Amino acid sequence: MTILSRITRSYKHLHATPAREATTVITAFTALTLLVTYPMIREIGRALPNDLGDPLLNTWILGWDADRIANGLRDFWAAPVFYPYQNALAYSEHLLGIAVFTAPVQWLTGNPVLAYNVAFLFSYVLAGTGMYLLTASLTKSRAAAVVASVAFAFLPFRADHLPHIQVLMHGWMPVGLWALHRYFTLGSRTSLLAFVVAFLLQGLSNGYFLYYFSLPVAIVVIVELVRGRLPRLRVATDMALVASLVLITFAPVALAYYEVRWDQNLTRSRAEMIRFAADITSYSHVAPSLSLWGDVLSGGRPEAKLFPGFGLITLSTVGLAAAVVRRPRLNADGRLSARAIAGVYATIALSAFVLSLGPEPTAWGETLMSSGPYDWLLKVIPGLDGLRAISRIAVVVYLGLAVLAAIGVRFILDWLPRRAGLIACVMLTGVVLAEGYRPMPYVNFEVQAGPDDDQAYEWLRESPPGAVLELPFIGAEPMNTARFMYRTLQHKHPIVNGRSGYLSPLVHFLRNAASPIHNPERLAEVLPVFRALGVQYIVVHESQFANQQHARLTLEALRGSRDQLFRIAEFGTTTVFWLTEWHAPPLTDITNLTRIARSEFQVTASHMPQRLEFAFDGDLDTRWLSGQQQTGHEWIEIQFDRPRDLGKVYIEIARRSLGDYPRELLVEVANDGTNFQTLYRGAGMLELMQGFLRDEHRAPIDIRLPPNRTSTLRLRQTGQAAPWYWSIHELTLWER
Repeated sequence: MTILSRITRSYKHLHATPAREATTVITAFTALTLLVTYPMIREIGRALPNDLGDPLLNTWILGWDADRIANGLRDFWAAPVFYPYQNALAYSEHLLGIAVFTAPVQWLTGNPVLAYNVAFLFSYVLAGTGMYLLTASLTKSRAAAVVASVAFAFLPFRADHLPHIQVLMHGWMPVGLWALHRYFTLGSRTSLLAFVVAFLLQGLSNGYFLYYFSLPVAIVVIVELVRGRLPRLRVATDMALVASLVLITFAPVALAYYEVRWDQNLTRSRAEMIRFAADITSYSHVAPSLSLWGDVLSGGRPEAKLFPGFGLITLSTVGLAAAVVRRPRLNADGRLSARAIAGVYATIALSAFVLSLGPEPTAWGETLMSSGPYDWLLKVIPGLDGLRAISRIAVVVYLGLAVLAAIGVRFILDWLPRRAGLIACVMLTGVVLAEGYRPMPYVNFEVQAGPDDDQAYEWLRESPPGAVLELPFIGAEPMNTARFMYRTLQHKHPIVNGRSGYLSPLVHFLRNAASPIHNPERLAEVLPVFRALGVQYIVVHESQFANQQHARLTLEALRGSRDQLFRIAEFGTTTVFWLTEWHAPPLTDITNLTRIARSEFQVTASHMPQRLEFAFDGDLDTRWLSGQQQTGHEWIEIQFDRPRDLGKVYIEIARRSLGDYPRELLVEVANDGTNFQTLYRGAGMLELMQGFLRDEHRAPIDIRLPPNRTSTLRLRQTGQAAPWYWSIHELTLWER
């Protein structure tokens, strides 16, 4: 009996007991995963793999998802970060396709860290089991499927993406393709439904893969339509129903992301896409942590360490060559040839490889095309411009190579005696496993760690509703912010802080080095801003400041603002400041205002008078600026052609010049040009932040003035700020 006959008989027995085989495969991959990721299993409830950045962020997301699933998905998008912005979860991957499996773990144990680690380990098992299903069904060889599935589950690519659970969760792709092939082979709509479930779970686990998985699906469907094994009308009808079901499922998700995208202009620039696309040489680079190749092949750009492994490359080459030269039929029913399988998956791998090179394909850093195929797709596919790390489509390249590798192993087995074939498979499995191995890094994160923080957050949990600002705002990023986000699961208050693939405009503003939140001397002035926004509590973690002197000055400044504090609660090195409720001062009536034309006044300045017209040219990209750091002696004076009743002064700073806001601004008016009266004094910070929240790009300071009689207006900057200029991009004046 030939090896092919033995494998075919084994497969028929396998097909007759699918439950037993599935149990065996899942058990085997579970054991292998626990071995390769050891000692994660020992720390599964109190440590996270790699670091406390993205893994902790995703732990928080899964925790939030579990809470919302328990509440019928009510307010699902209203995650308690990036206050006061709406739909904050849409700044990140929502991970709902993962949370449907991890939520029960969290409900039963109350441990989000454990739930995350279950998903992390499951990603290996899913990838291996999914590829086993696909390659065993295509090659009719369990041995070949084992080698291919181990290669796919333990790719070198994973070493660079340990923090990204959404990227690791790519195992639904081979599951979906397995079900899709069964549909076209057997005409089974049950298999088609299984494909839909796998596609939805893949898309709900990772927004990138919603797009990228569509590539192999489209290629398989097109090939099968051309082959015509099923009536084309039936296939067209079934595919229309599938598309409708997918669109209905994703419509609420797409709407939430679209609203945030529209409101905050959350798209990726072409420069970002090019930066995070692959170069041809990226497929020869690995993460330095890989045990076998880390010292030899490390390097490359961020997100572009895409080496698939010599074993996978060699076996896929053998599979492609053998399929082209020998062209045997792999399926017992004779309906699907090795050449057809190899052709489909070679096309999938090559197409994904080309797209992974991004809008401007490069080789060795040199541009090959000024506009590549990915650029063409950007013009026609909605939402594709929201994806930054284009190189992640390499997962589809690996998928194609894994199937080709399975064909290669199958042909090697055809030429070897049974014992030699078994030895060869064991050796090949060891090779592909070794190429993707790295010692598993992990960081302890005790859920109850930090007794001071625990007490403070428990106190917050029992306190009235209100938003929270956590300090330090920057410093030990991203760890601090990820911890702050995670702790919202405990205290249930929204926080101003946040981090994800995108940041809210307010976080961008507060992270700016010129933000007054980083200057203890100005904290008392900025507190009204946060009170007006609805911030009720400021939590200061003294031990987490990089500069302890800065921490002490921050605490002193807040304690000194007694008139704005309702209560101070101290818990060791963590202090909570409960702010008084904000009562907005009565606004000056500015209805029926008329803009004063530029021709109706003359203007002079203490600094850079030659640039003054840039403040009145209607172009936000130009500006007047002092040309030197603020020293307290800068002024602009405006002489009107006749006395007027000024209603407001409207200063636009623009986002790129946020650091150049006036530290102390006086608005003074005089009717005789000599005796000036002060109508406004302040840093304009409340008005600036309120304006920034309305329009982050123009960042206006809207200063409303009481009734007056003015022939001369003077804007004086009396503060000091090194090294910041005073800048005005646009200045408009309004009269009653």
